[in-house]
Amino acid sequence: MTNKEVAELAGVSSAAVSRFLNGGYLSQEKRERIAAAIEETGYVPSANARILRTKKSDTIGVILTKTDENAMSGVVSGLEKYFFAGDYGTSLTYVGDDSKEQAKTMRSLLERQIDGIVLVSSAPVPGDISLYERARVPVVVVGQHVRDMSCVRFDNFGAAYDLASSLNCAPESHVAYIDVKGKYRSFGSDRRKGFIAGLERCGVDAESIKVCATDFTVDGGYRIATDLLADSRGYDYISCATDTIAAGVIKAIRERHGSISSPRAPRVSGFGDDAILQAVAGPIPSVRFDYEECGIKAAEIMVDQLKDRTKLAVSLVLGYQVVGV
Repeated sequence: MTNKEVAELAGVSSAAVSRFLNGGYLSQEKRERIAAAIEETGYVPSANARILRTKKSDTIGVILTKTDENAMSGVVSGLEKYFFAGDYGTSLTYVGDDSKEQAKTMRSLLERQIDGIVLVSSAPVPGDISLYERARVPVVVVGQHVRDMSCVRFDNFGAAYDLASSLNCAPESHVAYIDVKGKYRSFGSDRRKGFIAGLERCGVDAESIKVCATDFTVDGGYRIATDLLADSRGYDYISCATDTIAAGVIKAIRERHGSISSPRAPRVSGFGDDAILQAVAGPIPSVRFDYEECGIKAAEIMVDQLKDRTKLAVSLVLGYQVVGV
């Protein structure tokens, strides 16, 4: 079934069918005849033809890199809630932490005439940043700050500072901080610096804080915590850059002390307020981010820039809530 065949059945011109499909002006009589013909035939316009004609796909490409699953699902939920309400579809692609695959996906989306691209990333945007800068469509980055590009992210430094301050550590406390290593240190660095600054406010000497790093996994947290718990120095607090790492720390503490509530066990704090961790381990000090709201804000920026390509890049920093203290 083609546009021309629908036109013949409705007794109108092919141009009238095109105007009907594109929301153009037509008399009520012609609209009713074309609608009846489409209903009778089950005609579905070619998406490729529409894209060639309008230069729009009404689809937003979303590139997902390796990040916390809780964060990713929340951000995607917010993006899709806003885009779907505005009659935009999404094309989701997960590329892990492979920067070459990320660049390849970016090129593929542009070739498919995607209207805009949202990059959700805990790691820095790849060195080939020029690929994003040269994109013929709006690009919004979630989770990172990239100069001259629209970004939505959280105040990791402020959140970590308030979390550490709320622990009320005594000046003589022995504290360990487990950071994330590798390419994810970009957001981990803000959290580490904020946490240490918050402890200094409590009178803890920054030089006395044991800082170590592991990968973005439960096993990584478990391995580091096993070593820390065997340290003769002993630790009063073990704070983690993510709740995923904190889950591994809690596992190690349970093996050594039986329970995280044991008087001999160090207090554990995380980052992200993961619902599963809280349900299994009980409430621990953490930071809650509204990931869905983050996705909604990113989608708002994208749609605004699609409507007006002359708008300048927007850098939005969202708030947080310290919980479990």
